[in-house]
Amino acid sequence: MLFPPGFGMDYHLQNVRTGEAHSLDAHGTLIGTADHAAIRTRADGPFLAALVVRYPTGWVVHGLSDDPEVTFNRATLGVVQRAVPQRFDVLGVGADRFRFVPRTGPAGAREPATDPPACFAFVRGPDGMEECRAVDHDLLFGRLTVCHVRFPDTKLSRLNALLAAHAGSWYVHNLAKRPIYRNRVPVTGFDQIEDGDELVIGPLVVRVEIRVADVGDATHQPATRFDPPVDAPARPAAPIGPAALTDSPAATDETADPFGPEKPPDRTALLAAGVELDRWLKAQTPTPTRQGGGIGGWLGAQRDRLTRFWNDTPETTAARGLRTAGKLTEAFGVLDRAIRARPDSPGLLRELYRLYEAAGLIELCYRPLRQVEKVAAARGETDTWVLETLARVCEQLGPNRPGMLDRAINYWRRLEAATGVSYARERAAVLATRALREGGFTGAAGEGA
Repeated sequence: MLFPPGFGMDYHLQNVRTGEAHSLDAHGTLIGTADHAAIRTRADGPFLAALVVRYPTGWVVHGLSDDPEVTFNRATLGVVQRAVPQRFDVLGVGADRFRFVPRTGPAGAREPATDPPACFAFVRGPDGMEECRAVDHDLLFGRLTVCHVRFPDTKLSRLNALLAAHAGSWYVHNLAKRPIYRNRVPVTGFDQIEDGDELVIGPLVVRVEIRVADVGDATHQPATRFDPPVDAPARPAAPIGPAALTDSPAATDETADPFGPEKPPDRTALLAAGVELDRWLKAQTPTPTRQGGGIGGWLGAQRDRLTRFWNDTPETTAARGLRTAGKLTEAFGVLDRAIRARPDSPGLLRELYRLYEAAGLIELCYRPLRQVEKVAAARGETDTWVLETLARVCEQLGPNRPGMLDRAINYWRRLEAATGVSYARERAAVLATRALREGGFTGAAGEGA
């Protein structure tokens, strides 16, 4: 078997300040303040800043934080950005600097310019609800706001897993203390994913479908040594939900635009069209789901769920691809037509929210989320993701629309009641914002105002 140049390279990381050398585990070395991080950084740094791993074709550094002080050769290494280390490259985490020092072998190999096959992740939560995600970028699973797939359950670690593409294949990386599972086999480092695999990540079950495109369908471009996301979310943390189930805005490592040359979106026209759709959505009332008794009622509920699920997939996938390519106006057109035909579709509404967020139209983000909440209520369900996302959106809207701060507090309370997880810190932050706006601090007693 032939290995590419650099496969035999064995690096260690040397702390530039202290001179301490750290060995790198080929299966994955985590860097950050977490207890299980192999290389611990200063206490005020990110929980996990980066993952260094050796694939069959060479070493890669994955960014795991939105902290601007996480850098690679002085360029910011953001969430799901990646870099291919060469000898003496420098990874920065706050005040710490780590140099890649070769121990044996020739220079490191670059990632082959091979596009990964299309990957679809079917994410099912503890409530049985499933959502399809067309994976067009590396995907982070966890509870932190930088994660693309987020779920407020303590069974899910703050940063639990990374789904990443490399050299034409897909891999799952374990970022937590406890194992994740691939086809019921524990994964402690990383493992390659194949079509039909089932992953268990905390309370989430992820079924993976990998579809290889016909030869000639994709145009392959040379891979750059350091490829930042094309459509990185313009926010301090990736979701409001950093994205993703993302339910976070998408970022991508694509180096070629399959949709042709990009045009800057007409934000004014997009805003006007969004306002019109917002007014239309506000007038829509979701139809309650009638659940019959016995096996017939159960089968009917499953049929309705599958119908909603599969009907959402083509439009959401198309809109996500257009959004990733920067074609925001075209993506909105796809969603506008689909949502007017099916206003009760959570998948379409969530993708509309992601589109608004990618366009920087935070003023329009509330309505599609509110509609998802109404759809869930009509079906007798509680969508914890949408409660958390609504709380964060209301916080962002609060400075210009004070009433939204009260709604944010209410959503944090409801999320706390639904999950049993304390969100007192988040409520306190909203109270502080409201107090600053009103010119005084209300304290705990003011929370019920």
